[in-house]
Amino acid sequence: MRKKITMYAGAILFVLASITSCDKDEEIIPAVFSIDQIEKDFGTVEVEQSASYSFEVTNKGEADLEIDEFVIKGTDAADFSTSAVPKVIRKGEAYSFEITFAPLTEGNKEAILEITTNIGKKEVTVTGVAEPKPLPTVDLNVTTLSFGDVEINQTDDATFTITNSGDADLEITAFEVKGTDASEFTAAATAETLAVGGTKTVSVTFAPATEGNKTASLEITTNVGVKIITLDGKGTAVAEPVMTFSESPIAFGNVEVGQELSKTITVSNTGNADLEITNVNIVGSSTASSFTVIGGTSSLIRTIAPGDTYTFEVKFIPSSEGYVSASIRLYNNAYDIGYTFLGMNGTGTAPAQPAIAFSETGLGFGDVTVGNSGNDLTFAIQNNGQGNLEVSNIRISGANASDFNLINVSAPQTIVSNGSYTVTVRFTPQSEGQKYAQVFVENNDPTKPNHGLIVEGKGLQATTGNVVSIPDANFKAALVGNSSINTNGDTEIQVSEAQAFTGEIRVDGLSISDVTGLEAFENISRFNAMNNALTSIDLSQNTAITRLVLRQNNLTALDLSANTALETILIDQNSISSIDLSNHSSLAILDCRDNNISTLLLPTTNSMNHLYLEENQISTLDVSMYPELRTLYVYNNNLTSVDISNNSKLYVLDVRSNNLTSLNVANGNNVNIRFMVADGNDDLTCIQHDAGFDPLNPPNTQANQWAKPSGASWSTVACQ
Repeated sequence: MRKKITMYAGAILFVLASITSCDKDEEIIPAVFSIDQIEKDFGTVEVEQSASYSFEVTNKGEADLEIDEFVIKGTDAADFSTSAVPKVIRKGEAYSFEITFAPLTEGNKEAILEITTNIGKKEVTVTGVAEPKPLPTVDLNVTTLSFGDVEINQTDDATFTITNSGDADLEITAFEVKGTDASEFTAAATAETLAVGGTKTVSVTFAPATEGNKTASLEITTNVGVKIITLDGKGTAVAEPVMTFSESPIAFGNVEVGQELSKTITVSNTGNADLEITNVNIVGSSTASSFTVIGGTSSLIRTIAPGDTYTFEVKFIPSSEGYVSASIRLYNNAYDIGYTFLGMNGTGTAPAQPAIAFSETGLGFGDVTVGNSGNDLTFAIQNNGQGNLEVSNIRISGANASDFNLINVSAPQTIVSNGSYTVTVRFTPQSEGQKYAQVFVENNDPTKPNHGLIVEGKGLQATTGNVVSIPDANFKAALVGNSSINTNGDTEIQVSEAQAFTGEIRVDGLSISDVTGLEAFENISRFNAMNNALTSIDLSQNTAITRLVLRQNNLTALDLSANTALETILIDQNSISSIDLSNHSSLAILDCRDNNISTLLLPTTNSMNHLYLEENQISTLDVSMYPELRTLYVYNNNLTSVDISNNSKLYVLDVRSNNLTSLNVANGNNVNIRFMVADGNDDLTCIQHDAGFDPLNPPNTQANQWAKPSGASWSTVACQ
């Protein structure tokens, strides 16, 4: 800035010059330029603000003052401007204009307004100080919002604050979430202006839609730039408890009546939320009282944290013999229906029962001449059980019982555990031919109360070539007419011919009422006599038979104790009331339907394929030992319970019109069952089937082939 004394000296000289000129030439008086000030200090002005000052130029001369140009010069010329324009100022007139100081940057500013006139150039010096423009300042209390773990479809909120710590209003114009996972974060904020010192709280919500780590950024746009807050969180699976048991169902096996067996069970929470057990009770039939939770069911009411377990004890005390079951129902938050069942089962067995056994599987006396006695043979009655074996009677039974005798045998006998009693048998054949009988030992073993042992021998005559006596004319005609049997072509059947024949005898539908003489055919493999008039039959000598067909006769009893080689038995449509097949280990097919059977003893074998038991009086049936069973017809009986859970190959089940209260068809292979019909059981309320199988739409059966009583429901868990 020029010194003021210099500027004032110039102005005085300018005026003096004008006066001198007037003195020299009074006739030409020039214009006189006069301005109210030749320098101006605008003081302090903020950047981008302005200050204006008015100047006045006066023509104090006689001639016109012509101003041709106003130009601002100098380093800071851009910070100043003027409203002045070229002007002719007459004598005595004045011209006013403004100079404006509008600094663009900070600092001391100086410029010169150069005024070009017809009497020379004039200057006005302008100065000022530009101070910073007042600005807002964005202060965030955080730079990152971390939400941690949040369940899918749940939300978590976090807040942060924005403070204007500057000197001017803070204009917030936008909040925008950006990034890969931006859609899972939401900022609840709108545009706003914060005064100096003002504060705004902003809420951000994290709502993960999928599992995994999530990141995004929240951009805050203001009049002083963009601020960024990093957002992160993790979507986690929905917290759910998962209930598992160390054993399910709880199988106690065999326990003596009145005795107890305890099992320790662990319930685990393998989920990721608390398992809440809110109520517990034991449900089932009247035998449910055989099961007890030690400490009471209320001891199971508790909260089990994720990863934790709880151990409890269950006790089984059977009050009677037989299979029983029940369930512990636990109300909890791990299942949609609000509860689950923990099944329990066991079998009550008789305490300290004896177990009868024989030291021999049979007694073979060989060939003995008729009327003579062979060597006496013995076998021991053994007690392999824990209780005393009480033998009430020892007897010989069968078609040839008179050919055998017990020697020095008496009953009753008491045989202690691991003890034995020796029985001696003598064979004295009364006639020629193979002879069979059974020694039956009546005892208190509940599984074998009438245990039998086969005895056999052959009676020999002094002469040979005897003729077989066949009193039924129709039976004899059929045998004589069979050239494979009657090899000599005469009108009789010799004993030698009968003994030599090993094939099949088929005499179906011939009105035969007596098959006496069949005993001579001791080596035949098959016998078919269906649709005849038989009321009895002796098969004790035909021990090689594998297939027997006696359908549609009038039989009321049938002794097959000597025919243990049988594989197929077809005896339907007779009047038989009981039959014992417990020793028939080769039996695969049994058809005894439409009889009056109330006592049926089946073999404990695994070869059974087909059972046709319908139209009888059977009240109990256990097929669990037949894994190869394909067909089971038991309709129109007196059954209360059927369980085929061990029969995975079964494809036909007909249990109609019984007295069922329990039916379990969950054999793991329901899709291959062609039909399952259980209607006509009015007391049946629930049928258990395979999980994942829909009985209403069975895939491999014809329509409507899964039938149940209208009052029964389908269930994939054990029925209660």
